[in-house]
Parts: sequence; structure tokens; C-alpha cells
Amino acid sequence: MNSEDTSPLPDPKSGPRRDNPTLPARLWRWIDQRTGADQILHRSLYEPIPGGARFAYVFGSALLFIFVSQIITGICLALYYVPSPMTAHVSLAYIVKEVAAGSFLRSLHSYGSSAMIVVLLLHFLQTFLYGSYKGKRELLWISGCTLALLILGMAFTGYILRWDQKAYFAGSVGTNIAGQVPLIGEGLRRLLRGGATMGALTISRFYVLHVFVIPALIFLFIATHVFLFRKAGAAGPMHEDPVSPRLPAEMFYPNQVLIDMGFVLLVMGVLGMLAHFFPVMLGPAANPTDTRYLPRPEWFYLPMFQWLKYWEGWRTVIGIVIIPVILIALLFLLPFMDRGLERRPWRRPIPVGGVFIVLIGLLWLGMTSHLDDLSDPTIAAQLTQQSEQEAAYFHAPFRPYSASPSGGVAAVPLDAVAAHGKTIFDSHGCNGCHGESGIGAVGPALTHISSQFPPPQLTALLKAPTAKMKAGGMVPLTLNTADTTALVSYLTALGGTSASSAASAPASESSPLPPATSEAAAHSQTPSAPALAPAAASAPPKTRPGTPAASASAPVRNVSAQVTSGEKIYQSRACFACHGVAGIGTPRASALTVVGKQLSAVQITALLHNPTAKMKAGGMPPVTVSDPELASLVAYIKSLGSTGGTTARHAAAQPAKQPNAQPPRTPATVASEPAQPPSKPGPASRSRTSTSSPATTSASTSASSSPGSSDQRGAAIFNANGCAACHGLGGIGTARAPALTKFTKTVTPVALTTLLHHPTKKMTAGGMPPVNLAQTDMSALVAYLQNLGTPASAPLAAAAPSPSAPSAASSIASNPVAKIAPQPPMTKLESQGKLIFQAHRCADCHGTGGMGGTAAASALAGTGATFPPALLAQMLQHPTPPMQKGGMPPVSLGSPDLKALVAYVSYISASKSNFQ
Repeated sequence: MNSEDTSPLPDPKSGPRRDNPTLPARLWRWIDQRTGADQILHRSLYEPIPGGARFAYVFGSALLFIFVSQIITGICLALYYVPSPMTAHVSLAYIVKEVAAGSFLRSLHSYGSSAMIVVLLLHFLQTFLYGSYKGKRELLWISGCTLALLILGMAFTGYILRWDQKAYFAGSVGTNIAGQVPLIGEGLRRLLRGGATMGALTISRFYVLHVFVIPALIFLFIATHVFLFRKAGAAGPMHEDPVSPRLPAEMFYPNQVLIDMGFVLLVMGVLGMLAHFFPVMLGPAANPTDTRYLPRPEWFYLPMFQWLKYWEGWRTVIGIVIIPVILIALLFLLPFMDRGLERRPWRRPIPVGGVFIVLIGLLWLGMTSHLDDLSDPTIAAQLTQQSEQEAAYFHAPFRPYSASPSGGVAAVPLDAVAAHGKTIFDSHGCNGCHGESGIGAVGPALTHISSQFPPPQLTALLKAPTAKMKAGGMVPLTLNTADTTALVSYLTALGGTSASSAASAPASESSPLPPATSEAAAHSQTPSAPALAPAAASAPPKTRPGTPAASASAPVRNVSAQVTSGEKIYQSRACFACHGVAGIGTPRASALTVVGKQLSAVQITALLHNPTAKMKAGGMPPVTVSDPELASLVAYIKSLGSTGGTTARHAAAQPAKQPNAQPPRTPATVASEPAQPPSKPGPASRSRTSTSSPATTSASTSASSSPGSSDQRGAAIFNANGCAACHGLGGIGTARAPALTKFTKTVTPVALTTLLHHPTKKMTAGGMPPVNLAQTDMSALVAYLQNLGTPASAPLAAAAPSPSAPSAASSIASNPVAKIAPQPPMTKLESQGKLIFQAHRCADCHGTGGMGGTAAASALAGTGATFPPALLAQMLQHPTPPMQKGGMPPVSLGSPDLKALVAYVSYISASKSNFQ
């Protein structure tokens, strides 16, 4: 060789050298010289496959490609997603509704997670049936099982990041399942949630798990899985020897590569079509106080959801922890238990039969859960309504997040007519469902309703709601023309259009109704007792018509006289016997001070005419009075929730007026009075002890401390315990229970005390509970009962006490809250229970601190005295049918938190509330 010839020798691996290679060839040679890419591709693609390429081997490659697709779409979504409870849902709504192709990307990512589960199951079945875990492939099988668990964890953590209703409740159930693990369960649940409840730390931690931790582990185990697969080699068909293959081998490239790529393109094409034609819905933001919501997980977790229903109490650990752990352990140990070289499935009946029993069981559980939902009309209707709410929110315009109370809706200047319409909107409780300024709450937003319906159609909708609106609880508005025009003007102004133009539009009575599927045909919350707690959380205080806040153009009514008349009706019908003096509530029934804030006059009127099932179960009869009397009663109930209102001023101005005073009863008025609510044995009625109910204790203690007579003490106890609800004011009797004016005179004090302590079977069947009072209070009550009907006790209801010695009832009426003495200090456990009570927003239904109750549920005072802690904990975890009908959801807490909550409920019962 010439010494001047310095050209390199040809590389035998690269083939014959070309004098003029193309630009791509030169670029590839440059990369290959620096990275060895040619050798890497050769080692990757030229893998021997015993028996040649087959369609059965496509699932592993498909899983890898779907995972890469999930990474790409996930990165695109993460560019806009903000992980916090206040912004997670609204940022996802922005992606879906505003970002170009955002809905497509999000749907592709969501469908991709389901596709990974399906392909993972197919890959597992192919590997298992082919016996590909045999022949020194134990570590390969274990790494694959670990990847399967990581994929399930990836689906669960990503599901919660939506932070809508379905995601929130599914996350709550899932983290509670983790809390059932013995010894470490409570710590694991707190670790996942970041505390006792779902909140900011929960979504932050799930975001880190979904975006960083689990993907990193998946990449690690994918690399391990591929390395172990190449080390052990392909197992080949099921009749091949797993240790020493005998069939001729075929390289992975090109045949198997083409089959894999064809299947991957098919999968991605199907996912793309689903994402385009059937985008994944996004429901309303999470509302933990919505007790009516029925959580249902995604299809791949539905069998586990059904499985949880069969395990209660201490057996929950067996069903949720022990059995799943055993099955997972058997799955991991399968190569060590089935060590024979036989791979054909019909020659391995025990492992194949066991796997198919588990798969059939999972399929049966999922189908059973679905069929159970369809077979129950109530559940099916609720799930349908939830789906409709999801669709309505998904198609509604995007509303950005704002920390301001107005929800980011710019204040629109209102003219005089629209301002009057806003007063009508607030006074009729429209903001309780549609939110302040119509930004949306339980019901949909109204901020863009003017772009969908002109004023004539909107007027027709208000007067004649569609079937969908009526199903949601929307009642026709019976307003005069001026008020209707003002309300329509205000609704039109919410969209930013001219209020004056809307106000000037004629209100056509014959305007055609819009389609029921439109977003504006959304509904308000049904004014039923179980649904009042969510509405109360979002509804601001209402403004009664006729107050100074009303427009000058509105007719002015004599509200003070009407409220005073309603107060007389309230007293004459002994409504205070159940709902307390001035509507503050008793152990028998909830307070009315909140109802006036939550419901409009129309809704209260409807409830008085037709009480809900829960109200009837508590003994509430329909109120049958004339229209003027009913209007006065409604006005009085509305005034109870107003501070410094007419009722308070009236009580302050007339301290001598007794709450149990009644007008003269004539045969006509007696005949028109409805039967008083029954006193049913139950948690509320059985809790009439001196320590179980603040109302009971307060009344009795006040009576004992008052310088009045023993009759006055006994009357206060008689009224505070709701005895007048059945036996009438002054024991004159009702259709519900006999008069006491003659009966008590024929019974000795000892016998009467025994009857009160231990009622007869006949009395118990009529609803009479045992009366448990302190000895002094019982003596005062017995003395009062024996004096009924005598001249000394007859004027008690109407007699005015001296200013220096007000009775207990008048003390309650004048200022029921200020008279309550401080409660005893709570223990550390009770304080923790109070925090849990507040964090889970139990006060939305049971009142502040669980003391006062609301229209949605009664107060908890007396519950702990009636039920021991163990039974109370069981009732919280598994509510009784009446509790469920009232909207009470199961309380999913760990043992320490549940114990603390029970301690706090018992503290409410045991606290000494003394009137000073």
C-alpha cells in the first residue's frame, strides 16, 4: 500500500463504501460514529422469535406506544393545569372549552387510560395462557405485575385531578380504602390526603404522584422488563419448550414490527375517533356538601366498588385488605407455584381455572353494580340527573375563576327597573340555586341567558317552566306585569346587555317555549329538606319584599302588621312546641330561623301546603288556613331569620307577651286547626333529659332560677319539651292526644311521676316517650299538670309577669342566644371531633356546632344521650333508611377520626346550657 494513501479501510459491518453518499446517509453515518445507533437498532430489531411473528404478540408493543401517547398528551395538558382545589377544575374547564383542540387532547388522554387497562388485561391473558412466565422468567413476570399495579395507580391518581363531583367522591372512597389497612392504614390515608380531609394537599400530592413519581417508576420498570425479556428471550408459541426452543426462529424485524405497528395504528385511530366524536364530559366542580350525589367510579374500578358493599364493620378488613392482598400475592408467586414446563392451558386446569374464576367474578361484580343502579328507580333517576348536569356544564360557556364574591362577573350598571328586578331575584330565593348575581351554584349560571333567549321567551319560561325545569324544582313565578318585566330586565342585564332595552321589551304570554335541552332550561334545587344544606352554603341572606332595599316602584305593604298576625297564628297553633319560641328549634324539630333565609315565600308556602316526606315523618301536617292567614304566617317565618327584624323589635317592645298566648278558641277555629305533629319515639323525642338537649335544659334551668311560681316553672318545662304539640296549650287537648285538665287531677303525684318516667303501652303507641328530668324539674312539671284547669293555672298563658320577674318563655323569646351560659371546655378528642365536624361541613345540615339544626336536618343535641358511642359510630358509617332518605351519606373516616367525631356529638348532648 502506498504510504501516501491515507484513506481508511472499509468497515466490513457497513458494507461497500460509496463514493458519493446522499445527505441523509452522511448524517446517519455521522450520528452512528458518535453514538453507535446502528448497532443499537440492530440489537433491538433483530430479536429472534421462535416460531415466527404472530398477532398474539402485539399487546406488549401496543402498551408501550399507548404509554408514550399518554406522556405526550399529559405534557400538553400540564401546560395549562393548575393543581389546587380552587383552580384545578376551572383550569381543566379552560382546557376543554377554550384551548384549541383542548377537548380532543383531554379526551384522548382519558380514553388512553382506559385503553391501557384493556390492552394490559389482554397482554396478561396472552402471557398467562401461553405460559410465557415459565423457564427462568420469574423476574420478568414479577416486573410485569409491578407495571400492572403502577398503571392502575396511574389511572386512579389522574382521575382525582379532575376535581369534579365524580372525581372528588371517588377519591374520598379510594383513600378510605387505603385507611382500612391494619396498623398503617390511618397513616397511609393521611399521607395520601395530606390530612384528615380532602383538600389542597390532597390534590397536590396526587398531582406529584401522577406526573412525577409513578411515571418515573413506570420508566424504570419498563427498562427492567425489556432487559429481562431480552435476557430470557421470547418464549414462542404455547407448544414450544420454554427453556430450549426447538422451532426455527424469525427476526422481530420486519414482520413482527409491521404487525405491531398495524395494531398500534388501529388502536390510536379508534381512540382518535372516540375523542373527536364522543368527547369526555366534565362535570361541575366538586361540592363536598352535596349529600344527594351518588359517586360511581370508572368502569375498571366498578367491580371493587360493588365488592365493598358486601363487607361491613370489622369484616371490612377481610374484604378490602386481606382477600385482595392474597390474590395479588398469588399473582406474583404464580411462576414459583406453577413450575412445570407444560405451557398448554388445557394441561394446567388449576391455575387457569383460578384465574378465570377471578375474571368472571370481576365481570359479575361490575355488571351487578350496573344492574342494581338500573333496577332502583330513585338511583337511576339521580344518576340520570347527574349525567344531565355533566352535559349541561360541559356545553355551558367557560367562566373564569375569580376570588371575588361575585365570581368574576363584572358589575353591570343597573337602571331603576333592573335594580328592582334584582330585589325580586334575591327576595324569591333565586340566588339560592343560581348563585349571587346569577353566577351559578346548585343550578346553572344565568350570566349568558340573554344571548340564548329574548325577553319574550324568557318571560314565558318564568311563567311556564319546562318539564326539565319543573323536575329540578323550578316553580312558576306568579308576578304582576311590572315585577316580571323588572326581573327579565335584570336577567338580561346579567349578560352585559342593556337593561333598559330588556325592560322595554313586551312580555308576550304566547311566546314559544325553548327546547328543554337548552342550558337555560336548567333547574333550581328542589325545595325539599335533604337538599337545603347545599343551597344554604351558597345562598346569601334574602331581602324580603317591602323592606327598604326594595325599589320605590314596588308596592309598599304593612309588613309589621302582617308579621304580627303571623306570629299570633304561629303561637295559636302551638308551632313553637316543635320549632321553639321564635323558631329557634327544639329536639323535636329543626329551627326556622334559617328557613327564611334559604327559601323564598313561594317555596315556604308550597312546603306548608305540601310537606315533604321527611317533614311528614317528623309529624308535620299540611297547614290548612285561609290565604291571608297563610301569607301572614309565611311573612312571620321569613322575619325570623332577619337580624333586628320586626319580630325582635316586637318582642323587645312587649316583654310581657308570653309565647304560648293564644287568641280565644271558638268551635270554628278548633275545627279548622290541623292535627298537631305526633311525638314519635326516636332519637329526637327520646332525648328529653335535663342534660341531653340544650332547649330542655335551658328551659328547665331558667324556670328553676326564675322567681316565679312553681306553675310558671312547670309551664316552661311543659312548653320547652314540646308537650303542647300533642296535648295542646295549657293541656286542653288536641286531635292528637287527650286533654290533661281533668286526668291529672285524678292521679296522685307519685303515680303521675311514674307514668311520665314509664308510659304505658297505649301511651307509647301514641308517641309518648319517657320523660327524664331532674327531680326538681319533674316535681315542677307534675305540680303544673295537676293544677291544669284551675283558676290559678288558667291565666298562665296570657298573664303578663312582672318586669322584675320575667318567665322562662319570655326570656327565651326576647333573646334566646344571649341567655345561654358558656359550655364546659372540650377535651382534646372532642376538640378534634369539632374540627372534623366543621371540615366535613356537617353544620350545613345540622346547624352551627350541631346545636340549632336547619331545615335540612335536626339538631344533634340529645343524640349522644340516646345512643351509646358504639351504636352512634355504626349509624354514622351505615345510616338508617330514614337517615338516608333525609340525605345523610355514610361517614367515611378512619377509626381515630370517627371516635373523635362521636365524642364531639356526645359532647353536644352532655354540655350544660344554662339560662342566666
